[in-house]
Amino acid sequence: MEGRTILVRVSYRLFGGVVPRLPFLKAHRRIYRQSGISLFHDAYISLALLASTLVFVISCALSALLHRILLSLPLTRYILAVLSSSWTLGCATLTILLVYPMYRGGQRGKEVDANLVYTIGYMGVLAAGGIPVERIFERVAEVEHRRPIRELATRFIANIRLLGLDVLSSLRDLSLRSPSATLSKILLEAVNTVETSGDLRDLFLFEVGRLLEVKRDQLKRTLGTLNYLGEIYITAIVVSPILFILMLTMLSILGGSALGLPPVVQMNLLVFVVIPVMAAAFLIILDVILPEEG
Repeated sequence: MEGRTILVRVSYRLFGGVVPRLPFLKAHRRIYRQSGISLFHDAYISLALLASTLVFVISCALSALLHRILLSLPLTRYILAVLSSSWTLGCATLTILLVYPMYRGGQRGKEVDANLVYTIGYMGVLAAGGIPVERIFERVAEVEHRRPIRELATRFIANIRLLGLDVLSSLRDLSLRSPSATLSKILLEAVNTVETSGDLRDLFLFEVGRLLEVKRDQLKRTLGTLNYLGEIYITAIVVSPILFILMLTMLSILGGSALGLPPVVQMNLLVFVVIPVMAAAFLIILDVILPEEG
């Protein structure tokens, strides 16, 4: 932790003056706010610039050494080869670090959406019991096992108790930092409800019903997709390999060959390479399609 702090301080001292002048900063700050990364945005950008610079310098040294040992190039081509490869690695490092908050925010948003109906339902039960908003978020922070939702609830409490914000300002801050568009919308509706009636019970119960309907539709679409995938799985991994094995067996009996390989080699490739790869691909597809519950 101490080494990380020193690295952040060094990077901010080197690039802190450059960061505010970057053209993409405003749009990236909005994305970064939803990623849940603990560093301040300017410190993260400075750290990304330092990392890409270090990668450029180190790759320059290694590339120059490798080109010197392995290749005999003229001086101009030697310099261009070293600089181009190092520049590519440095830009790739910077791009990965800039895109990472977007990826992290997307993953957090999926995790929030998959379990939002349970959280809003729990908040609706607490609101029906007359518990105030601050106490509702405090209970969510205590019992919620999903980290993104727990962090948002904890931030709500910190905004009120440490930063001195009121309930409405804290709800607006959470709507900006929420990685889920659905949760952001519910939080803004909660702001309007607190400003008017102050009764969040009806709002939360209505949102629970709507989210349950959305989840039913999602499950119906998922079941339909799984039916299609099941048919494709049976055709591609069960029936097709049997047909190919029969064809290859007949070729081996007749002494023929296909694609320049003996039938036995092709059969081994089919059984030990093609079928496992196709099965792994189906597992990846299922992992992407099936919603995460917990």
